[in-house]
Amino acid sequence: MAASALKRFWARRRVEVADAAAVRPSVWARLATWSRALLRDYAEACGDAAAAARARPVRAAVYVGLLGGAAACCALAPSETAFEEALLDASGTLLLLAPATRNRHSEAHLQRLLWLRGRGRLRHQNLGLCSLVYEAPFDAQTSLYQARCSYLQPRWVDFPGRVLDVGFVGRWWVLGARMRDYDINDDEFLHLPAHLRVVGPHQLRSEANEQLFDEKYRPVVLTDDQVDQALWEEQVLQKEKKDRQVLSEADSLVQSESPR
Repeated sequence: MAASALKRFWARRRVEVADAAAVRPSVWARLATWSRALLRDYAEACGDAAAAARARPVRAAVYVGLLGGAAACCALAPSETAFEEALLDASGTLLLLAPATRNRHSEAHLQRLLWLRGRGRLRHQNLGLCSLVYEAPFDAQTSLYQARCSYLQPRWVDFPGRVLDVGFVGRWWVLGARMRDYDINDDEFLHLPAHLRVVGPHQLRSEANEQLFDEKYRPVVLTDDQVDQALWEEQVLQKEKKDRQVLSEADSLVQSESPR
């Protein structure tokens, strides 16, 4: 009796397990159902976004422009290799000039960057939209206690003072600003009056300067009267020169005969 009851129990369990396996879907079927639901949700979200864009086109254009600008900034953020190239290019450009014509501020900035680079103390950090180059207190390979102890590291409040350059849209802005007038040495103009030490943009590209630049290539045309006047002045100068020479010779003879 007990054996028959046990057999009926196991037979009933087999039937229940078989029914559950037949009802439960497979892994691929569940994955397909989840994928269809996900695509349906994304399609509804895209439809809502398109409807909102048609309702407010100005706001949609602003959002698209901001997203596109952010993507462009992320793609154009300069790398550490780009900073190395810009630094060496600026150093080579400055070396082509004579020391007397170099801008002392540009030269000092480049000398500091090259000094930090030679000691491995330049660090590069990509922030997505832009890149930063900052100064580190030690080389990355240094094993000193001061360089490895977390309690002796520079504080975050001091980080803005350690930033050396900012890279944005494919350009290093601080280095470009320091190299703007790299071939102008302000010390050469210290003897000039204050109003002549600074030249404005309107003075560099003024109409008068353009006319003077064009006129210096024009041929000089002299009239007959001007030629005669020039010849007469030349003759007068030659005569005065001869008279001075004769007087100087006479004075030398007088001085040589006077002791006798």
